[in-house]
Amino acid sequence: MDTQTRNGLNAINGLSSEELQAFIRGRLYKFDGRESTKLRFEMSGYESNKGECTVHNINILNLFADLGIYDFTEYLFLDFYKGIGTIYLKYWGDIQSHEVEVSGYTTSGIILKILELTTLSGKSTRRRA
Repeated sequence: MDTQTRNGLNAINGLSSEELQAFIRGRLYKFDGRESTKLRFEMSGYESNKGECTVHNINILNLFADLGIYDFTEYLFLDFYKGIGTIYLKYWGDIQSHEVEVSGYTTSGIILKILELTTLSGKSTRRRA
């Protein structure tokens, strides 16, 4: 496990559920001068420009990459269609793919679920050079 992932794990290990939710929400706030905006996944699945939703959602997910969410999987991505979200993942070294529906979840709830499925899962990580 690399140093950045270890530091990320240290940041969230031992946090209560409420503290972890507050940590996630804190990362989702974007500050622009005096204005702050809470980042949210685009869950409609509709977009004006091809790929716009996907790029937006990946950028939000990547805010948590330093916590090691990608170190436990061969792939991890989100898909939304008409408000219904699905987490797709395949654990490192596993032959089975997994789909986890996150319908009705908020953005912070989805991030928490991803942390539970990856960083907080106790699963094996891939070796990074």
